[in-house]
Order: sequence, then C-alpha cells, then structure tokens
Amino acid sequence: MTRTRARKLCSRGKLRGTELRDACLRIALCCGMSGVGMTIFTEILTQVTLPIITLVALGYLLQGRLELDIGTLNRVQVYVVMPAFLIHFLSSGRQPLSVVWPVFYLGIVQFLFLIPIGWLLVILFRMRRSLGPMMGLGAAYANVGFFGIPVTQLAFGPEYLIYQSVLTALMSILVCTVGVALLAPGGGGWLGKLRSAFETPLIPSVAIGLALRGLQVDLPALISQPMQFLGSIFTPLALYTLGAQVAAAQNLRFEFGPQTLILLLKFLISPALTWALCIYMGLPGDVTDVIVVAAATPVGVLITIFAAEYKTESEFISTAVVISTALSPLFVTAWILATRLA
Repeated sequence: MTRTRARKLCSRGKLRGTELRDACLRIALCCGMSGVGMTIFTEILTQVTLPIITLVALGYLLQGRLELDIGTLNRVQVYVVMPAFLIHFLSSGRQPLSVVWPVFYLGIVQFLFLIPIGWLLVILFRMRRSLGPMMGLGAAYANVGFFGIPVTQLAFGPEYLIYQSVLTALMSILVCTVGVALLAPGGGGWLGKLRSAFETPLIPSVAIGLALRGLQVDLPALISQPMQFLGSIFTPLALYTLGAQVAAAQNLRFEFGPQTLILLLKFLISPALTWALCIYMGLPGDVTDVIVVAAATPVGVLITIFAAEYKTESEFISTAVVISTALSPLFVTAWILATRLA
C-alpha cells in the first residue's frame, strides 16, 4: 500500500483495526524517513566511514616519508597477521549453528552467483581478461566486518550482530579459498593455482580454526592470547597498507569503464540480487534486511592484499576499495531506507 493511498483510505474511514494501524505506521515512517535518513547518513559517515578513510589516508600520506616496502607489509599480513586472525576468530566463535546455518547457505550461494556475473560482464564489455576474476570477487566480497558490523549495530541493533559475524567469517573463508584459487598464478591449470594457493598459510589456518571450533577445543592462553593480539591488528594494518599501496603505485589511475562497472555491481546488482535470493530461500524479513545492507557495503580490503601478493590488478582493486568506501555512506543509507520501506 502506498503512502498516498493509505492517507486517502484513512481519511475516508475505509480502514479498520490492523489495516488502519499498519497504514498509520507506514505514513509515520515515510513522513519521518528523511530525518531518519539524514541521521543515519551522518552517523555512518562520522562513526564508520571517516575512521576507515583516516587509516587509508594515514598510510597514503606517510608512505612518501617512510617509504615502507609494500611487499613486506603484504607478506606480514598474509603469513602472520591473517592466519592468527582466522584461527582465533573461527575457533572462538560461540554462535549457535541452528540460528546461523540459513545465513551460511545464503552467503555461499550469493558468493558463487556474483563471481561469474562480474566475470561475464567483463567479457561482454570486452575489457581485459585479467579483470574477470577481480571484478567477480570485488562484487561478491563486501567489507562486512570492519564496515558491516558497525553499520548493523547502528541501524538494526546488537542482537543482529550474530548474522554479520557469520558473514564476516564466511567471506574470509571464501576469499581465502575460492578467491586465492582464482588469483593465484601457476602453470598447469587449476592444479598449479591450487599449489600456489597452498603456499600461503591461509587455507590451513581456516581448516585449523574450523576444526578447533567443531571439536570444541579451547587453545591454552599461551597460544590464544598472542593470536588474539595479532589478529586484532588485521583491520587497521590492512587499511594502512592499502593507503601505502595506493601511494606507492606508479600507474594508479581511474579507469572509467571498469570502475563504473564494479561500483554498479557492488552498490546496485549485489544487494538487489541478495534481496531476491533471501526472498527465494525464505529468510525472515529482519534477517533479510541485515544481509541486504551488508551486501551494499564497500569492496573488502582483504582482496587488495591478495591482488598485491599475486600481482593481479592490484591498482584497479585498490582504487575500487577507496572509491567504494568514499561513496558507501550514500548507498548504504539508501539501502537501509529501502529495507525499512519495503
């Protein structure tokens, strides 16, 4: 029922009981939405986006003076910080599996849908072939952790953080497995790529974390505490490294076609497809809202680390992360409003 029709029927006395209550609630919601939208926009900008941009800017500004080796920063992330983060995060989770399994299935389906869509669009628009896997991963992998978790707490409440936590762990697993397999170089087809993927400790870290969780094994403090400390610097170090990587890039530039495509995939196609999948799979409306908004968050930073490590379109994806993060308050707020009006 539209706001105009609801007003007309209310004024004519043609709505009674539940219908009248629902119509009045919708009118009140619509009338106050502009103020709510501006409040959410301001809070997302100041509490979520600006801290992210600040860390990226810090890395960018200091790189000229410090001249840190980007390869070393990425290797520290891939071989030390990320394994500690994955093992600690996956093994220490306490979410009841009966609650989160539908979100887990949805996340996998969403990921496997969006990667080929991005890849096919690169072929359709005759862009360079190396953009294919990166376009798909950029569309599928959202910043559901550092960006999505604060947004969920702000827009939906802390009781919904369990779903965002599951998405964060799942996306990390998929990027560290499927994503690494797609980006890793190597001759001999998929066997060579798989061998290259297992040269880093990321996939074994995922397996160890899940095994510890499944067997309900608690690591001793002598091991768990250092892993927690190392894992806690993952996000700020990744954002700082992103800024340093952008500053150190010699040929960083905005490519209108590819960047426009990945922004359309990230902010429009991904959340719209996710919404359709949630409805098809019968997820509750409130959970659907959380997942749709999570799909509209900017391109995840984790991909830039693998892109730099495997020397695959690192400049393209770094630019996409920066631009999508800068634009995210507008689009994330729009999708929050869309879910509340639906």
